[in-house]
Amino acid sequence: MRLIESHLDTNARGYVEEAQRIVRVAEDNGVTLRLIGGLAIRFHCHGPHSAHLREYHDIDVFGLLKESKGIFSVFQILGYRPNTKFNLSFGDTLRLQFLSEAPGNVDVFLDKFRMDHTIDFREHLGLDDLTIPITALLLTKLQMVRIGDKDVRDIVAILEDHEFGSLAISDREAVDVEYLADKCSQDWGLYKTVTDNLQKMAKTTESKELGKKLDTLLNSVLAKKKGFGWTVRSVIGERMKWYDVIEVGEGEAY
Repeated sequence: MRLIESHLDTNARGYVEEAQRIVRVAEDNGVTLRLIGGLAIRFHCHGPHSAHLREYHDIDVFGLLKESKGIFSVFQILGYRPNTKFNLSFGDTLRLQFLSEAPGNVDVFLDKFRMDHTIDFREHLGLDDLTIPITALLLTKLQMVRIGDKDVRDIVAILEDHEFGSLAISDREAVDVEYLADKCSQDWGLYKTVTDNLQKMAKTTESKELGKKLDTLLNSVLAKKKGFGWTVRSVIGERMKWYDVIEVGEGEAY
């Protein structure tokens, strides 16, 4: 497990320690859980800008549907209780929530990340021993139609701290441009949201280095050969909504 940064404030430190505990106990019990969301990004970003990363109000993790029984067992061991109302309401989207007095709630995505867009991250789940891969973390932020200031800060943190590389060489700290472009080439809706966000950020950033990285990502997504499903959906375009509206549950703040 990675070391906890000494400069973390009380809020961040509590969540960091608990997040590490969750992944460790899951591993000890043969269950695969990986951190996702803003807190996961915290573990990968240590540059000067990391001081501007936000406070946290819950913990988000990614797990496997086939290990659901084990996941319930792990959180029982950890002292959490299942949020029965949430689990019944959001069961069709394969999401679970577990409650605790401190530091807060844990939201679990099963098999696929489902927010504004649905993305399958199972293929490379084992690349990192604590979080989903850094490129997947970047994609969870770029896929947000109603992207907020905290999400922009997370994106900037990732791009400023990481160079471009490839998952094929198993470099867990490299942003895989090809992987991101490939995901967008299969889903027109995801493509539209990601390219919209990259274009907006490229136009507003004052950093030449960040601007170059945003342009590299954008050009790669634009140039990637598109799949048949992408092409068919592109004909409809914006005449039909290209994203989902996922309601948030109790205590959620992704």
